[in-house]
Amino acid sequence: MKDTITLKSDKLKLVVSPKVGGSIFSMEYKYNEEWVHIMRPTPISSLEKELPGDFASFNMIPFSNRIENGILRFKGREYILEINNLDGHTIHGEVRNKALNIKSESCTEAIMSFCSEDFDDISWPFPFYSEVGYRFLDENTISIDMILKNIGMSTMPGGMGIHPYFMRKLTSSDEEVILTMPIKGIYPGEDTIPTGHYVDVDDGLDFSDGKVLADDFLDNCFAIDDGDIAIEWPGSNIVLKMKKDSIFTHGIIYCPEVNREFFAIEPVTNCNNAFNMAEMNIEDTGTIYIEPGESIKGSIEIQVKKI
Repeated sequence: MKDTITLKSDKLKLVVSPKVGGSIFSMEYKYNEEWVHIMRPTPISSLEKELPGDFASFNMIPFSNRIENGILRFKGREYILEINNLDGHTIHGEVRNKALNIKSESCTEAIMSFCSEDFDDISWPFPFYSEVGYRFLDENTISIDMILKNIGMSTMPGGMGIHPYFMRKLTSSDEEVILTMPIKGIYPGEDTIPTGHYVDVDDGLDFSDGKVLADDFLDNCFAIDDGDIAIEWPGSNIVLKMKKDSIFTHGIIYCPEVNREFFAIEPVTNCNNAFNMAEMNIEDTGTIYIEPGESIKGSIEIQVKKI
């Protein structure tokens, strides 16, 4: 199993790790004549120890974010999942800390696959197959392509998304970051588990028309519309755009409390604890019901340019 695969154009360099969930090890942009990190770089020790939470970005399959107390409620049944987070919840799916098989690779494309039936330590109760692909569309644009297939005999709830961490400063010229995200509403609650359907967002957290992303602690889940997510570093005159398929109806904004050097903007299909909320007849959670043999697909294009 390869530790990493490097994809490169004249303007972008992407290093991904099949060994660690197909996660992104690093993403760099050629600024003038130097390569600068767009995403936070992964420590070599985290690659060696296979710690996906330290990576530049990791993939969340077959669900995004948290399932409350590690209990999945679906069709009147309860399934006990592995609690894999210090807050007592199950978080970020099953794929990010597993080795993926390499289906194909070149200097501009890598496709990796995962089958839950190949592992003995999967707590998700429904067998599934998934693929994660990275490919250059042009020298400034990379597409992240995801597939989730139900290979079991019964309907399963499912979802997916990515968890990229972006640098607040790309060069010494940067002092602020401007975020634009097409927000419909925010999920209520005092912590990361929503207490109900999304509600109108106040002006302080409405990034629909673009505004400075402060470095205060933030960990909120939003319902989002179709449209691009944009991150701009005006000091360096660099803008990143994420063009997402319509399946990605939710987004997370995460600004860590301790390390203020980076932040996460996560396009995802479902809100936090979505499947349990759907079981309570709460609408618009992003829960997708996948029938046996059926698949869901989604792509997120990341473009980086100097403006």
